[in-house]
Amino acid sequence: MLHNLTIGGYRELLLLFENTHDQLDTKGAETDQAGSAGGRLFLKIKLRLSTRIILSLIAIQVLMLFVITWNSVRLISTSHADLLKQSVNAETKLLVNSLAPGLAVNDRAILEDVLSMLVSNQHYVYIIVYNMKGEVMAGMGKSMNAALDPSYDKALEDGVYDVESNINLAGQSLGIVRIGYSLDSVNSIVSTTKNQNTAIGALGLCLSILVTVALSLYMTRNLRKLEEGAHALQRGELDYRINIESHDEINDVAKSFNGLAEHLSETRNMLDQKHAELQRETRHLQTLLNGIDAVVVEARLPDFRFSYVSQEAENLLGYPVAEWLKPNFWRDRIYPDDRAWMEKSLEDNTRHAGSFMVDFRMVHELGHLLWVRAINNVEINEGGETVIRGLILDIMEQKTAEDRIVYLAEHDSLTGLINRRRFQEELERSIAFTQRYKQQGALLFIDLDQFKYINDTYGHQYGDEYLLDVSRRLAKVLRKTDILGRLGGDEFGVIIPSATEKEAETVANALLGILSQEMIECDNQLIHISASIGIAFFPTQGYVASDLLAKADAAMYTAKNKGRSQYHIFSEDDDELWNMQAKIHWEERIRWALENNRLVLHFQPVADLRTRSIVHYEVLLRMRGRDDELITPPAFIETAERFGLIREIDRWVLRNAIKEQARRRDLGEEVTLAVNISGRHFGSSEIMLLVKESMERYKADPRNIIFEVTETAAVENLSQAREFIDSLRSLGCRFALDDFGIGFSSFHYLRNLPVDFVKIDGSFVRNLHYDAEDRIFVKAMVDLASGLGITCIAEFVENMEIVNILKDLGVGLGQGYHIARPREDTIPGGHTHFS
Repeated sequence: MLHNLTIGGYRELLLLFENTHDQLDTKGAETDQAGSAGGRLFLKIKLRLSTRIILSLIAIQVLMLFVITWNSVRLISTSHADLLKQSVNAETKLLVNSLAPGLAVNDRAILEDVLSMLVSNQHYVYIIVYNMKGEVMAGMGKSMNAALDPSYDKALEDGVYDVESNINLAGQSLGIVRIGYSLDSVNSIVSTTKNQNTAIGALGLCLSILVTVALSLYMTRNLRKLEEGAHALQRGELDYRINIESHDEINDVAKSFNGLAEHLSETRNMLDQKHAELQRETRHLQTLLNGIDAVVVEARLPDFRFSYVSQEAENLLGYPVAEWLKPNFWRDRIYPDDRAWMEKSLEDNTRHAGSFMVDFRMVHELGHLLWVRAINNVEINEGGETVIRGLILDIMEQKTAEDRIVYLAEHDSLTGLINRRRFQEELERSIAFTQRYKQQGALLFIDLDQFKYINDTYGHQYGDEYLLDVSRRLAKVLRKTDILGRLGGDEFGVIIPSATEKEAETVANALLGILSQEMIECDNQLIHISASIGIAFFPTQGYVASDLLAKADAAMYTAKNKGRSQYHIFSEDDDELWNMQAKIHWEERIRWALENNRLVLHFQPVADLRTRSIVHYEVLLRMRGRDDELITPPAFIETAERFGLIREIDRWVLRNAIKEQARRRDLGEEVTLAVNISGRHFGSSEIMLLVKESMERYKADPRNIIFEVTETAAVENLSQAREFIDSLRSLGCRFALDDFGIGFSSFHYLRNLPVDFVKIDGSFVRNLHYDAEDRIFVKAMVDLASGLGITCIAEFVENMEIVNILKDLGVGLGQGYHIARPREDTIPGGHTHFS
């Protein structure tokens, strides 16, 4: 049985170590727990196989010895009882025979003589002889008057075996004798026997226990070694090894144990190395995280509680890191106006794993607002918990710069009034308002009468002062609801959202009056200020902003032709309508040019300002007139757009530009061409199909084709623009945003347009050498584009001074007459020699 128990225990131990070994292979990080569990299991097995075996054997031996001793005593007692009965029967029979003669003659003396011989016999407690009449004839000892004992066990109660026997002689009953036998001798023998057997049993038990313990300790010595090894493993002494010299299962377990300890030791060493490496990496990453100008965060939904923030958090909002980790910190620090939409944005962007970016405002510890940008990555772990990790950056300077850019893009840098683009947008809104509420508004087009003279005679400085003074005077007359803007040069515009004809005339007279009230001094000369004003009403005289501006402009020229310093209300009968008739004439000329192949392409280089090498060429359209004169697009493009001829012009330009690139490629010249797409057809599937067909037909290289579109067209429908640009880029083409900076939309949406180049509008470039505002504006555009990985191209580079300024501002590419003029058909060499 012990052998079977040991084999079963060993197998259980071996299975334990094998399972533990497998777990450690996959969970090296749980080394200490595995050692502790192994130790506890060894102790449990010890109690089953050693202590319990010894205790069980001792219990069995004690029980067996007790049974043997008890049975021996029982047998001795039974044997003595039988012997006592036999002795009593024999002695009683002899006594009866001795008493019969004396009782037969009723001789008491004879009876007393017989009994006197037994007085010294301690075996007898008493003897009483009775005759037939029940009279006592003789007796000895002290009668107990006890009842007769039916058995030996009954006699043990008082220690006297009481018996009675008839006295007969020759078949005649003479009387009875009552005898009490003492059990002292018998009890003494039984007690002695019990003590001897008990002593023998106890001695045997002690010897058996000693033998059992010795055998058990010998048999379990290897288990104790395993126990010691388990304790060592539990204490982390992984260098401890068990040495067992046997060839049984315990030796196999010991080998497995030693292998486990070796594996754990190697694992711990490996983990220590990895831990050290991780600590170094952690310190390195912490140094990097603390060194970057952004807060690294980790947060968990649904309450967006931060579980980690880097030390930069204290610099961002002024709160210590411990504050960031408290519940509701993020929600409580968001600017109240941004809280609702930010929570909605988080809800929408964290439904699935992915990335998103959002700009919002937070409140600094000192109370001021701070613009931040959160760049987040959303992960959903195995437990279904949403975790957000990312960066929070301080973009206050960027937002301030963007606001400044937006302001400059919408306002005139000199006067601070809104510019023509913004003015036209305000006019469109005012027209829509009057149409909706059945009202009438007025547009006033103001042109200064003597500005060109002042500018040319006294210089730009006095001209600028003149414009500033005019803008201040105009603003004094107008109401808060009226809109004043500078349309360009010496032109101003006023929108009166709601006005009758009389009210508009009143405002016009007030404007003319305040301008003529005072003179300005230019170089010690007093100069009168006067202006001509054209008035057009909306929506009665037009509901398209550009048409309405044209009509107010025509009315202004009518007023100027009448003698200046007066206003004129637009009328269909005005002489200025000849301009519109001229446009009809241009329509005929454009149709003739298309039909007779009178359109030609010119190519103007775009050069690297530092190396002076040519990067690519912009394709420019020209039209040859009937007298073979070259006509530039400003003369006919507006008419082409108005009369629907721009589609044919776009198709002709695209087809022939792609064809020219392919021809150059066949000649071994890797030439890159930039082709303009008009705003009307930007995003058109027809244009996309034409590009693909032309590429395939002429075998052009799409990598050497750049498409240009104005920012106005690109931002009108951002999603459509992005899709169209992506489609062209998927062919291998590149994309450029033209006239960049004339509107604010491009700045706001530029990061959503996948363009390769932005072309800074010439209005910001041509005056760089003396206009500080333009330099600030260009620098802002360069920084913005560079941050998005977009290359800047400066247009209208007209002198070397501008080139040097552009290089200082970080502009890499330039285009303009100083670099090279456009040339027909023939593309110049690879370098240009501007100086």
